[in-house]
Amino acid sequence: MPYTPEKPREYRVQPRYLAGSEADATDAITPLLRAGWAASNDELGNAYVTAPDLTARLAFMPEGRDSTLWKISAGPEATAMPRWLVTFDDRVPYEIVQDFTTALADAYTQGPGAYLGPGKPAPRRVAGRWTEPIVVQSPDQLVTRATRPGFLPHAEEMDDTSARWLFESGPPEHRWYATASSHVPAPLLETLTVAAFDPSPVHRYLRRAEVARLPAGAVATPTAPSPLEVARVRAATSRSVTATRAPAAALAYTTSTPPPAPPRVALARPSR
Repeated sequence: MPYTPEKPREYRVQPRYLAGSEADATDAITPLLRAGWAASNDELGNAYVTAPDLTARLAFMPEGRDSTLWKISAGPEATAMPRWLVTFDDRVPYEIVQDFTTALADAYTQGPGAYLGPGKPAPRRVAGRWTEPIVVQSPDQLVTRATRPGFLPHAEEMDDTSARWLFESGPPEHRWYATASSHVPAPLLETLTVAAFDPSPVHRYLRRAEVARLPAGAVATPTAPSPLEVARVRAATSRSVTATRAPAAALAYTTSTPPPAPPRVALARPSR
């Protein structure tokens, strides 16, 4: 019998922070494209989405120097060092990135006060010494946000060598990371926190081997019967029920024109 490759099947995976990044990355940049941001690609296959006034930018870098896949930054001037930076590595579920870009697109349309506004104050010295990082965990202890106290050089934060906030989730072999610098506007930081801790389910097309590799704690539920199950049901039904054809006059068809889709950018999935 010839070998037939197994086709992926749609699953409902929860919590979403354990679902992995195997989805369409284009969905994460669509909110910015709909807000009028411009998209481009470099010769390596990295993609960039830039605000009309060039003061904010998203970089999608599957060919970057490390595991950081997304860098999102903004500042008061296009040619100056950014005011803030948010990063996501290549294991972060794209839905988390999309929640942040949706909030950023909305903030950008409101003006500089919304996307460059004041950030959350950094923790200060306590009793004459530096405090330890302040850690917040999800109820299942699988998501954490660590807040680093004290002074952080701005240049180091913009170079992604240090960060005020570090998000991480999952067991060691499946862990993902996201960071946020000191001056991320407080509403955007809140959006990022809510997105990272959100346990809502997401949909993934997975093969059985991929389901088996999901982290412990992830629950994958098929959204529909498999093709084999459907074939078995149809075969059983055909033996006991005689199908009747509906009169042609009883069949009605409608057509609709879908709304124009935003321009798509060539987003390559990160290699493992």
